[in-house]
Amino acid sequence: MNFMCYCRDRWLSFLIFVFVFAAGGGILWLIGTPFAVACVVEGFYAAGFFLILLQGFLARKEFYDRLLEASDNLQEISYLSEFLKEPHFLEGAILYRILQKDEKYMNDRIAAHQRDLQEYMDYVETWVHEVKTPIAVSRLIMENNRSEATRSLSEEMDKVEGFVTQMLYYSKSGSLQDDYKIRRVSLRTLVVDAVKHNAKYMIAQQVVPKFGSLDYEVFTDPKWMDFVLGQIISNGVKYRSSERSSEISFSAVQTGRTVTLSIEDNGIGIPAEDLGRIFRKGFTGVNGRKYGKSTGMGLYLCDTLCRKLGTELSVSSREGEGAVFELKLTLASEAETGLV
Repeated sequence: MNFMCYCRDRWLSFLIFVFVFAAGGGILWLIGTPFAVACVVEGFYAAGFFLILLQGFLARKEFYDRLLEASDNLQEISYLSEFLKEPHFLEGAILYRILQKDEKYMNDRIAAHQRDLQEYMDYVETWVHEVKTPIAVSRLIMENNRSEATRSLSEEMDKVEGFVTQMLYYSKSGSLQDDYKIRRVSLRTLVVDAVKHNAKYMIAQQVVPKFGSLDYEVFTDPKWMDFVLGQIISNGVKYRSSERSSEISFSAVQTGRTVTLSIEDNGIGIPAEDLGRIFRKGFTGVNGRKYGKSTGMGLYLCDTLCRKLGTELSVSSREGEGAVFELKLTLASEAETGLV
């Protein structure tokens, strides 16, 4: 807030001042007041007007400057009035009280929304754990009654369990800070475990895993990273090529304190027009619509979880040749044992 802007906003006051100043001078001239006395009277009047103007500007400048600074710097603007003092001029005091009432209403609504959201998340997590019981029972029944039909049912049950797990991770992704633990883990163990968890699907679709150099230890959360790797593997299997033997290769290279894990498949690849959008929520793309019922949530969740874990996820691809996903993980050195 600057003085010139304040004066421009008070143009009507200036207009009244000029009118009264001229009228007062005219009256003093009509009654025969000596010129020197008239100048002193008019001078006092003008000085008083400008002092009142300056005092009003200074009183408002401190309040409005602090208000603008706080609104620019605060991430949670619903606490804006906490950083302000109630001003002594009337319109500022009114604005301050309105801010307080508005913030109380907003914070009450936010708290109610958070309670509803937490109740919903608790229900989803409870439902997911409950539904795993009939899935496990169904698997047991199919194991005890093996046939071509039960083998097909088992594959469909794998898909159901995958969607249920995806739903659980999605419900938790908004509050990941409460449910993860970064620790030292073997990259090879991480990759091999993810492949084992998806082995049935890979064997059914005749997709062969290949392991390169993976002898590194990194810092990450094994549970969440297992989900990320599982989604990438699942995509590699789903979008395999029917024209050649399908493979998914895992390898890693170290650059400074970063280990880049590459997961490469030789499937159908990702169209160039879709490549920049595959991590968007609900995006299915050409392949998702053509080759399967894609939800568009898997890679979105991978990207969300990786961002929260501080892991950079990227993809490159050439249509018809396959895709390469890269995960940049932090190398665990021998000196950093405190996070183990």
